[in-house]
Amino acid sequence: MNFVTRIVRQAREAWVGSLRLRMVMVSGGLSLVAVVVIGGFLSFTIERNLFESRRNEIISETQSVSGSVQAQFDGAIDAQGFIDVESANSTAQTTIRATTNSPGLVGFAILRAPGQVTDQVMTSTSSIGFPMAVVSESLRTAIHDDRSNVHYQSVSMDSQSPGIVTGTNIDVPTSGRYDLVLVYNLADVQANLAFVQSALALGGLFLVVTTGVIVWIVTTRSIKPIMTTAATAERFADGHLEERIGVEGNDVSAKLAMSFNRMAESISGQINRLATLSTLQQQFVSDVSHELRTPLTTIKLAGSMLFKQRKTFDKDSARAAELLNRQIVTFEELLSELIELSRYDAGAAELDIEPVAPTTLAQACIDQVADLAASHGSAITLHAPGGHSMVELDTRRVRRILQNFLSNAIDHGEGKPIEVWVDSTSSAVSFAVVDHGIGMTSAEAERVFDRFWRADPSRQRQSGGTGLGLAIALGYAKLHGGTIDVWAEPGNGACFRLTIPRDGATDPVSPLSLPPGVNADA
Repeated sequence: MNFVTRIVRQAREAWVGSLRLRMVMVSGGLSLVAVVVIGGFLSFTIERNLFESRRNEIISETQSVSGSVQAQFDGAIDAQGFIDVESANSTAQTTIRATTNSPGLVGFAILRAPGQVTDQVMTSTSSIGFPMAVVSESLRTAIHDDRSNVHYQSVSMDSQSPGIVTGTNIDVPTSGRYDLVLVYNLADVQANLAFVQSALALGGLFLVVTTGVIVWIVTTRSIKPIMTTAATAERFADGHLEERIGVEGNDVSAKLAMSFNRMAESISGQINRLATLSTLQQQFVSDVSHELRTPLTTIKLAGSMLFKQRKTFDKDSARAAELLNRQIVTFEELLSELIELSRYDAGAAELDIEPVAPTTLAQACIDQVADLAASHGSAITLHAPGGHSMVELDTRRVRRILQNFLSNAIDHGEGKPIEVWVDSTSSAVSFAVVDHGIGMTSAEAERVFDRFWRADPSRQRQSGGTGLGLAIALGYAKLHGGTIDVWAEPGNGACFRLTIPRDGATDPVSPLSLPPGVNADA
């Protein structure tokens, strides 16, 4: 069954993926239908004509034979009106043999019509091997009812070949009416018809194959420019922006090549301009971030001095010193994240791999935010069905990802329990943070990794937050070759899952479901 399924799947893929195959199959199928229709019509016409021609020939011969036999019997009467019927019968048989020349004559018979009372009775006779079984009662009845015409009937001979039985009525003086019956075998007609049908079949097959070959050649030549364009487009999409198509002639293919080349020139120019702008933007962010370090350090020192001496200030000045210190901390965090993003965008970020137990790393992150979680009334629980063995990770970056997940869960968890899950297999290690707070819509979940985007900008966040945390987390995950998956429902919480491959595994399956351990009643 699997073999058949595989064959069907491969055939479907070949059908969908090959224009030439579809063209050849369609043209071959239509040619086959045309050949079958035309061949069937010709075969039927030829068969009918062959049969009618032989039938007419046999009927004509039967009429001629019956006339000769009747004349033979009529001439056998002597001057006294007496006839030797048996001698006349023998002479009639000789006459039949002498006057029949159509091929396929099997035999003949002179049969007395039943229900007669005559002065004499001539013995019914037939040739040697005459197939009496093929002479039906319906034919003899038709002969008796219509004595002026020759009647025929198609039959099947013992050799399974077709045949014709013809019959007419003759009068034997003093002996009454007799049926003259002749049987013909149409094996030669059948052989001729079989030869013609074989010739038609072979000619039709040759026509179908020739049509398929012609369509294949024409299609190949016709789609060659398209295939060239497709191959060039794939190389262009892979980053080979210098790829172009050679232009030959002035036909449609040449116009296609010229149009593609113009499009490629335009796209290449746009990509180069965007790359230049991106480089300038990255350089600008990097330069600004680094240049802001020095004034920020000075502002931080001055702000720290003011913050330490706030108790000596009046109420409004002390409040201003506290706000200044808080904003300096936020600004410093934003500057650090901008620098980190600029390094990632520039491709300068590198992993600092070291062995660590995932559960130990997760517990350290939980301990770091324990006070913040307690201030919000959220209890954090660690579930570790796996993840106790050592794995190779960049602990600083993975810790940053988990801290971001935990900070978001605390901010949006509404004081409800938070669950941290850790598990691993031979191909991947996964971390998941689940909260049961306000959750998100599917539209919001699609934008959580956008830079500077927040689901609720007006929400007071004690954990800080610049709108860059998840964007940085996603970049860190990609550096590890991993992924971050999001699950969320409004009013039912959210789950962020980090999956990192192990030992060079490609596209590993996460050992944690999404979301793990979520209780719908929570």
